[in-house]
Amino acid sequence: MIDADRFVELAGDLNHPEGVAWDPASECVYAGGEGGEIYRVTLDGEVAQVGSSGGSMLGVAVDGRGRVNACDDGNGEIARWDPLTNEVTTYARGVGGQDMDCPNVAAFGPDGMLYVTCSGEEGRPEILRIAPGGESVERWTDAVPGYPNGALVTPDGSALIVVESHEQRLVRVAIQADGSAGDVSVVASLPDTDADGIALATDGSLWVTLYRPDGLVRVAPDGSVEVVLDDHLAQTFDAPTNIAWVGPELDRVVVANVGDQFLSIGDVGVAGQPPHYPIFD
Repeated sequence: MIDADRFVELAGDLNHPEGVAWDPASECVYAGGEGGEIYRVTLDGEVAQVGSSGGSMLGVAVDGRGRVNACDDGNGEIARWDPLTNEVTTYARGVGGQDMDCPNVAAFGPDGMLYVTCSGEEGRPEILRIAPGGESVERWTDAVPGYPNGALVTPDGSALIVVESHEQRLVRVAIQADGSAGDVSVVASLPDTDADGIALATDGSLWVTLYRPDGLVRVAPDGSVEVVLDDHLAQTFDAPTNIAWVGPELDRVVVANVGDQFLSIGDVGVAGQPPHYPIFD
């Protein structure tokens, strides 16, 4: 386990942030707020609200042009903030233009495909796949029905790793050569937890935030699980959700705390693997 004092507050007074992502180009952290806010945060803790959709932002993902793509649960869509125009617009709706059912986390593949876990608060848990440009949206799979949540695409683009919160486990969904969803296999079990966010380290381990009981776990490549930080009294975190490695060397992690109004930052002793930052129009 690591000492809780490795984590400090990076920024406060955010509107219950849930999503968090690192942009290597601007060297800033982006986070969302429950009022549809998109925040830009420097590693010195300076906060600026760059836009708002008026909805409610959950997970966020940054593409290779520095655009912030946010899961807007309030509006049932993916919203996008573009640093060139400084505007928030709709990037994609659900299949057939309908509302997405609790879009929770978005993760880019190397080809610009955006995978969105829709947790299914209204009874439609599914994972959507959005082609570059946002106009083509498909129901990629409904084979992860137990509240699909945190997600990432593996570095080689061969699979989507998903936190299946209500099943208390991590699963791997194969991305087949034609882009369709393949077999689903269990990566690790996380009993007696409500797991939320996920990020990948350079040693191949997966780091998972626990919304309840508050904490952080490490899943080794062999699937074994280690509790890294047990914070069941919420003294360091407060309902931690998404997690991202940050900094030019990706040597620290930032954790969003939706139960309060702050982002935490800390050194967990291992560097992170960058997510995909595809460049497309």
